[in-house]
Amino acid sequence: MELEKLQDKGIDQKDFFIKKIKKEIEDIFVERYRNLGKGISGLTKSFFIDLEIFKKLLKDNQNKKYCKFYYIQKDTSLNIGICFSDNYQCTIKEKEDKLYNLLGETIPDENFIKMKNDFENGLADKLSPYTNKIKDVLTFYTLEDIQTYFETIKNSHPNITINGLKFNMWQYCPTNIDSRLSAEFIKRNNRISFCVHALFNKKNDLYDEGDAYDLGNLMP
Repeated sequence: MELEKLQDKGIDQKDFFIKKIKKEIEDIFVERYRNLGKGISGLTKSFFIDLEIFKKLLKDNQNKKYCKFYYIQKDTSLNIGICFSDNYQCTIKEKEDKLYNLLGETIPDENFIKMKNDFENGLADKLSPYTNKIKDVLTFYTLEDIQTYFETIKNSHPNITINGLKFNMWQYCPTNIDSRLSAEFIKRNNRISFCVHALFNKKNDLYDEGDAYDLGNLMP
C-alpha cells in the first residue's frame, strides 16, 4: 500500500490499520479466496495465534520496527511465519531478522527461507494467474500499529479477556459497500491477504469472535 496516496484521499495511516471491515465485505473477500481453493489444493482458510504468545513475541522484539507475516509453504499447505525486522521489504536479513511460527517457536533462518521459497515457487505460482501475476509474499505493519489495534479492541470490549487472534484469508475485489475504502479495494483487486478477528469467551475450545479488522501493507 502507498501510504502517501491513502493520506491524499483523507485516509490516515493508523485509521486504515485499525479499520473495521463490514461483514458483508469480509464475506465477499473470503468467498473469493475459498473459491480459489476449489482448484488449488493447500490454501489454508484461517490461522490462529494465542494472544499471550503474540504479546510475548512483541515484547521480546520491541527493538524492531516491523512485524511481517510471511506466506510460507509447509509440505503442500499454506502457512504463516512471523518476522520481526527493521526493514519492510520481502528479503529476509539472516542473523538480523527474528523468525517464528504461530506457536511462538523460533524457526532457523535457513528453514524459514526454504518455506518462503517453497511458497513462491509452489502455491504462489498456482495463484499467480488469479492475482494479476503478482506473487503476494507478506503483509507487514509497524509495532506501533499493532499496539493501536490492541487498544482499539480493548476499548471495544473492556470487560472481556481476549484469548487469541484469528486470521481469515481473503482475496480483494472492488466493492462500493464502504465508499471510504472503495478506491483502496480497487487498487488491491485480486491480491491475497487476510483480516483479523479477536477471539474471546473461550469455552470448550470454542470462542466468540469480534469484528474483522484489516491490517497492514501488502508486499511486493
